[in-house]
Amino acid sequence: MLLFPRRKKFGDKVATLLSDGQVEVDGVSYVSPSPAANKIVGAQTNGWSFFLIDQASRRSLRNVRRDYIDAMAVEAEDEEVDDDDDDDV
Repeated sequence: MLLFPRRKKFGDKVATLLSDGQVEVDGVSYVSPSPAANKIVGAQTNGWSFFLIDQASRRSLRNVRRDYIDAMAVEAEDEEVDDDDDDDV
């Protein structure tokens, strides 16, 4: 999946989200989005907010991550065992 910088100033840089979760910029892989964003910007940058997955909608990697975490939390709640129905001996 291609990732695009949020700021137009860095619009010539495109990153790739690899299947193992690493982010590749200019042929170098970074363990997470922030180090990749740091490389592009040249300063500390929150990569989750910096990268967009879609330029038209301006949807950020952070939004995708948040949606995923929310979905996993709902699924985890659905899978919890309800101990209130256990028979007391």
